[in-house]
Amino acid sequence: MTPEVSAIVVSHRSAAEAAGCVASLASSFRAEGISGETILVDCGSGKEEERALREAGSDSLVLLEENRGYSGGVNAGLAAARGRNLLLCNADVVFSPGALAALVRAVGDKRVGAAAPLAFWDSGERVKLPPGYAPGFLTDLAQLLGGRSRALDDSRFARFARSATRLWERGGTAKQLAGAVLAARRDVFDAAGRFDERYPFEYEETEWEARVRRAGFDLLFVPDGRIRHLWAVSSSRNPGTAARRAASEARYRSRYGRLGRAFLERASLLARNGTESASAIEPSFEARPGAAVAVSPNPSGIPFAAADLDRAFRLPAEISARLAAGRWRFTVFRKEDGRPLETRVWEKGE
Repeated sequence: MTPEVSAIVVSHRSAAEAAGCVASLASSFRAEGISGETILVDCGSGKEEERALREAGSDSLVLLEENRGYSGGVNAGLAAARGRNLLLCNADVVFSPGALAALVRAVGDKRVGAAAPLAFWDSGERVKLPPGYAPGFLTDLAQLLGGRSRALDDSRFARFARSATRLWERGGTAKQLAGAVLAARRDVFDAAGRFDERYPFEYEETEWEARVRRAGFDLLFVPDGRIRHLWAVSSSRNPGTAARRAASEARYRSRYGRLGRAFLERASLLARNGTESASAIEPSFEARPGAAVAVSPNPSGIPFAAADLDRAFRLPAEISARLAAGRWRFTVFRKEDGRPLETRVWEKGE
């Protein structure tokens, strides 16, 4: 029998996380009455990882000899998938009850090309990860110049905060969706094509989503579907991550033309990072009804993860322990209009 959903889980040196993802999918299929298959794709992690992945409980296991990146892993999974609905997901994802059904309902609308769930960073489901962040020439330029103009940074922050809050609370169409989990129908891939494997790490879903929109489909954010995403856990343990990210960024910026790329490279020399005073003590915040606190590693403050300040907040220990060393910005903002109210900078040590 053809499954209703083919879930493609892509892993690289993430066997433990992949096993948890597969288990949560199997539980969702059973509890939500959805016929489905899980296809676990490993991107050249080596024999030890392969042995662990064989015990993960997936319906199919695809072992790639080399690391073709998330884009290559997705494409290999698509080649093996049988379902009419396709679920693409990182290995470091855990599905909450009802998430799968919500995404399947969303892509049942023929106007929808891809749908993404609300992703939480912590097990307590308080810190929401950004719903998406669409790059572009002006956006990239503003990011590079972040920290140079308070007025510009505050204006951009407020726009992003308003959009993110709307999507987190009400859902709806978006310009770009975060790619940790994406649901789509097979006919969308027929129209837009598969992932571009010239993007070895990041930007692959952004480029694909642009093709989906050009094909006439909407991108939909679905807050009723909830997942936990262990953001940056697997990438932080892979030494080639930075180089692969840089290669993807360079590929994406080639869309701006030779002069556009040169202008951004020049602007990067002017980038300011770490000029604000910072505390070695991780900040905590009192309750502030109607406000939220954003967390970002970027001088501009965006994109960001955020938690409502309906009660006092301190970054959960499970997140704090995994954060990369460096400066992290905590910005309190008013939810109704996104206006930033207070910013603190924390210097996280090694």
